[in-house]
Amino acid sequence: MTQPFQPVVTKAGLHAVFNASSSGFAANVVSIGLGEGGWEPDDSATELKDEKRRIAIGNSNPISDNQIHITAIEEGEEHSYWVRELGFYLDDGTLLAIWSHPDHPIAYKAAGVDLLIAFDLALGALPKDSINVIGTGTVSLTPARTDKYGLVKYATDSEATNGSLQDKVVTPKGQRLHGDARYAKTVHRHVWSDIDQKPGTYPPSTHRHNWSELDQKPATYPPSSHHHDDRYITLGTNLGGKTVYVDVQGTGNTADANTALAWAQAIHPPAQFGDGSMMIVIYRNRYWRGTGNGANWYNDQWTARFFKSGASWALGFTTHRAWWG
Repeated sequence: MTQPFQPVVTKAGLHAVFNASSSGFAANVVSIGLGEGGWEPDDSATELKDEKRRIAIGNSNPISDNQIHITAIEEGEEHSYWVRELGFYLDDGTLLAIWSHPDHPIAYKAAGVDLLIAFDLALGALPKDSINVIGTGTVSLTPARTDKYGLVKYATDSEATNGSLQDKVVTPKGQRLHGDARYAKTVHRHVWSDIDQKPGTYPPSTHRHNWSELDQKPATYPPSSHHHDDRYITLGTNLGGKTVYVDVQGTGNTADANTALAWAQAIHPPAQFGDGSMMIVIYRNRYWRGTGNGANWYNDQWTARFFKSGASWALGFTTHRAWWG
């Protein structure tokens, strides 16, 4: 019940409270009677009209000087009835207070279903501290505290993430959300001296960078003074009537022009030349030749001119020179 429950205090109950107080004690409320009789009781009542069950109080917690939160459970498996009257009994069996209504039941007890009773009992007609409500400790529906068991409510995901509430509990998911929000990585920097266990050297691993990843690239790339011989010149596609000079004397010894051409084409592939191109190939044949003139090596050197026509190279003319040494 959300509003304080205000029963009628009976004469017998008031007398019992007076006697206990006169002896320096408080009267003990220990049980609740549930009945089906609907009527308008007065302070002369000593029992319920149609009591069905009497159950022990589960828990009680004081709310104010004359208001107590009470919980109990009616567990009777075979019982079913409308609860139209309630009685509050002392430990000696005296009916302390009673509530009933002729037309409006307070609850329905179905067979096989536990009936949970929870309400705030207001006893403003009795002196302060004259009543003790004694429970068995089997039911607790009051809000939980750090020092007491009770009801709890789960925090929503947003409440768990915020982490500012003190009256709700969090689920494992909520705990993770709160941790992620509180300890999430933030953008920050450290000075070099703050870093521990730095390695002594930093050998680079094999890797590549895209052109866009390079900083401070020069705006221009002027060439330094240098030169290339014909072995290191990469020709463009389809020279078309151009001439290239190829020295293959270091490749090997031959007196055959076609062999020299093959060596030259290994340096400058034929596919790079168009019709009308010319390849000038210089090659030599150096061999031993004992003649008694004091020189043992004889050198033949040829310069051959090849002209491209379609897929073929035709030998044009060749010049030759020879010498000892």
